[in-house]
Amino acid sequence: MDKKVTAMAMAYSSISITAPSNAEQGVVVPISTEVTNISEYSLPFRIDLYAVKDIYAVPTPEETIGSLEVTIGSGESQVVSGTFIMPAWDTTVVVKVFRFIDYWDFDAYSTKVVSLGAAPPAQDWLTIIAPILVIGLLVGIMVPMMKGVFK
Repeated sequence: MDKKVTAMAMAYSSISITAPSNAEQGVVVPISTEVTNISEYSLPFRIDLYAVKDIYAVPTPEETIGSLEVTIGSGESQVVSGTFIMPAWDTTVVVKVFRFIDYWDFDAYSTKVVSLGAAPPAQDWLTIIAPILVIGLLVGIMVPMMKGVFK
């Protein structure tokens, strides 16, 4: 009996998440997760991929990026991908994996934060106006000086 309880407590999968570290608001953010079966058995897994504001709240349907039930062979992997539009706050990519051995049971959990990137700096008006003013000033000084040379 103890052996079965110990076996059920171990994770049967490993998770890796691919997502950018930051993104600007309104940008489409690609994300994916790769789940690898690290057990010696071919098992059914359910992989749930979310992009959430609050990792402590139950994900809403709008925060669900993808979900897949698939049998993964020992040592093999499965990828689930999707996109979300970056909101005005940091977003956490959450992956939940469940395995089926007699019944569905939680297996593994992983997260990665996509931070809200700073908006591009506004163009400083001086970087546009200053060269025009300098050229105008030079022309204003040089033209009268050149008139005297050509008399």
